[in-house]
Amino acid sequence: MFKPWTTVIKEIFPAAEILDAALKFPITESGWDIAVPASPHECNFADPNYHLFVNLQDMLTGKELIKLNRHFSLNGFPLHRITVLCWPKGIQNLLVGDRFNVIQFSTHQYETWCSYKGSEDILRDAFSRDKKSFEFNWVCPQRIYKPHRAAIHSVLKRYEHGNISLQSKGHELRHPSLSFEDYNSEYNNLNNLLAMRDNYNTALMCIISESQYSEEYGIITEKTLNSIVAGMPFLVAGHRGALADITEYGFISYPNLFDESYDSQDNRNRIKTLIEYNNNLIRKPLSGVEMQTYYDECSNIIEYNRDYFFEQFGDQLISELRMDLLSLWGN
Repeated sequence: MFKPWTTVIKEIFPAAEILDAALKFPITESGWDIAVPASPHECNFADPNYHLFVNLQDMLTGKELIKLNRHFSLNGFPLHRITVLCWPKGIQNLLVGDRFNVIQFSTHQYETWCSYKGSEDILRDAFSRDKKSFEFNWVCPQRIYKPHRAAIHSVLKRYEHGNISLQSKGHELRHPSLSFEDYNSEYNNLNNLLAMRDNYNTALMCIISESQYSEEYGIITEKTLNSIVAGMPFLVAGHRGALADITEYGFISYPNLFDESYDSQDNRNRIKTLIEYNNNLIRKPLSGVEMQTYYDECSNIIEYNRDYFFEQFGDQLISELRMDLLSLWGN
């Protein structure tokens, strides 16, 4: 139904070799190991149309990109015929001097969109306005322990008018959803989102705990897209500038509801200011009438973001990839 991103590459570079998932699981303390050819003789550079594409598919620290460029440079690879796909915005700025090509494209975002778009009718129905009730001020789904998530949990767990989890540490959301083990066994974000519907539908807003926090160049994952599809005004506990990255993708944030200046704060203060600047919505219990009023005031943005996601977001991602590839081919 939807064109795979690998097909788009092959349409422009028919002789391309694509390393779809070059990062070697699991991540180490020094970052990811990367599975790439050891020497140019393992590649078909004798074919003038050959081009090597490397997809660095997950949470990069930046060290991986520098290490990979050094490997290709020291071993005599033709750098102009190598392109690396990276998820984080701006991470290519870490490289100086001679380097391979870098395209900012999140295969995870695009593949998530394809999955959700294929079930658009189901998702729109699951999170329609008539399914909405107001039991909690906010919901904050957290699956895997990370220091910033533990910090959020330690503060927010005390509020009965909120709904927070930290699944890998045994803390579940108030309403049933996929267990930590069940999610790991199938790793299906669509099923996970639908399983969490009661938790999203009973809250006014979402506090998104993104995958990265202290990294200079972070990623926007299904955690943010879930909130958008579920029709939730959102705050983002992510890397510095995460909210700005979301709006750069074409979504609209909620400055009339939240104080969003936390987004530019440093790592030490960002979570603290996110909570303190929005104290009236996070720490103060709201009545059902108050939550409904806030929600209805945000309804135009909620519907815009959801419509933009389903109708434009994925096409925009793949269109930008195609334009970057054509520019690369032209050079």
